[in-house]
Amino acid sequence: MAKINKRELSYRVDFTKMTLTMTADFADKAYNPATDEYEILTRLQRDFPRLRVVRKTHRSPKTANPAKGLTYERMEKYIRLHENADELFDLFQKVQSAGRGYPYVKAWFVKQFPNYNDIPNFVNGKLRIVEPVEAPEELAEAV
Repeated sequence: MAKINKRELSYRVDFTKMTLTMTADFADKAYNPATDEYEILTRLQRDFPRLRVVRKTHRSPKTANPAKGLTYERMEKYIRLHENADELFDLFQKVQSAGRGYPYVKAWFVKQFPNYNDIPNFVNGKLRIVEPVEAPEELAEAV
């Protein structure tokens, strides 16, 4: 497979599959007869009549982000489902008040509730008691 520098020309030719894969930018430039991209495309099509032209699409992520859509409101609702919700919510508020921002709070929440995305197993309308994880070092000093 011949591979051309993607930053310069944005295309790749695979001679075993007889395909020319190009980006949208390369395709747009190839419509203009005055460009190098046009010359490359016409030369390859002339030299290899069976060459199939394919536009490159974006890559899908291999795994979904489990924390996608996780807001403060959703964190609070999940915390309120536990038997020891008051204790957990107090810790949640302390983490929020540390002033480190959403990524810090989210990291604590995911560490505290690693299985929050799983189907919950309720007992008497509440989730089991969860032992609070240790507060981050900065919070431990402030508490």
